[in-house]
Amino acid sequence: MNLVATRWWSMLFMPSTVLMAGAALGLLLVLRAWARGRRPSQARGALLLASGSLLLLYLLSTPLVARAMARALEDRYPPVDPTKVEAADAIVVLGGGTGATRRPDGSIHVYSMLAADRFESGMAALAANRAPFVVFGGGSVGVEGAPSESQWFAARAAARGVPADRALTVPPAIYTSDEGEAVAEVLRGRGARRIILCTSAMHLPRAAAHYRALGFEVVPLPCDFSTRGDAEAWSLKLLVPRSLALARCDACAKEWLGMLAAPLRPGADSR
Repeated sequence: MNLVATRWWSMLFMPSTVLMAGAALGLLLVLRAWARGRRPSQARGALLLASGSLLLLYLLSTPLVARAMARALEDRYPPVDPTKVEAADAIVVLGGGTGATRRPDGSIHVYSMLAADRFESGMAALAANRAPFVVFGGGSVGVEGAPSESQWFAARAAARGVPADRALTVPPAIYTSDEGEAVAEVLRGRGARRIILCTSAMHLPRAAAHYRALGFEVVPLPCDFSTRGDAEAWSLKLLVPRSLALARCDACAKEWLGMLAAPLRPGADSR
């Protein structure tokens, strides 16, 4: 998990950052008014800013709101059976959910985290012959000397008996846009125009729009859902604030911010 966003400035637009800044500014203005001998009623604007920011921060820290925000993204593409997804020219499995650590003896252990379902869903579709080959995306896992996500996925596919010409890799990418350009180059080299796009359900709306902008017909294969099963049941526990819920709200905001900013990216409409 990257605690610092790759585009660091995007953190400035996250709900948690904006609301904490609002609460801090409001409290600072209240203290300033109090120090000057003003009554609370004379600092209504500051009180409203501080209390409103804290209230919204609490709401966004509840699983109830986090679930609703995630559902707003994930409901766009309902779950499908990877073995029955529409056939296409290629399968694209986006990187993510991979980590690495260095053991005391110097060897490197690469492992799957929360988004491991991307790889498994893509492999299930490949095994069902929904497309003749798969392209693995991904970036660096953050440990020097470790394989990239794309290379590690391809190695795992090879261990399952997938021929090298059916499991293709791309250079490590930093952003979704960079990953898309690299994957698109491989796909065009193989003459693929219709792709099965496999990624986390919450990320799929932004990713699908990006690949359509690159000129591909997209068959969505969502995975790694966060709002199914027990998360559907109502409980008062949904009102108990949790840091994980606030992080989920920030992740949702990042997806919407990415979709809003996509048309502003240079060359976004060139294909």
